[in-house]
Amino acid sequence: MQITENRGGFSRLLLVSFSLILLIANCKEEENLSPEQKLISQGKGLYVTNCSACHNQNPALDGAVGPAVKGSNFELLKARIVSGTYPPGYTPKRQSQVMTRLPLNDDQIKSIEAFLNSP
Repeated sequence: MQITENRGGFSRLLLVSFSLILLIANCKEEENLSPEQKLISQGKGLYVTNCSACHNQNPALDGAVGPAVKGSNFELLKARIVSGTYPPGYTPKRQSQVMTRLPLNDDQIKSIEAFLNSP
């Protein structure tokens, strides 16, 4: 009998299930929010789903792999998320090149920016 290695299928299923639960919970809460609050809420969901594993659940704190990102602007976020580069003249907090590129559009990146710059 040969034992096969599990390649994280259960972990992926758990992550997707958790993300769906957050999304559904967010939809009900968003009915009473202002447009700015909705943008921040969407950004928080995107950040938690896509960024917090490497950075930190709290964007003001350094993560295991990525630095604190609280206060990041759109130009930096777009360069890092879409192309894995830095804007001209920007000095990185860390020299690693391990950040995963993500297929997010400008509106999604703007919502992450809104979350990262919210009080």
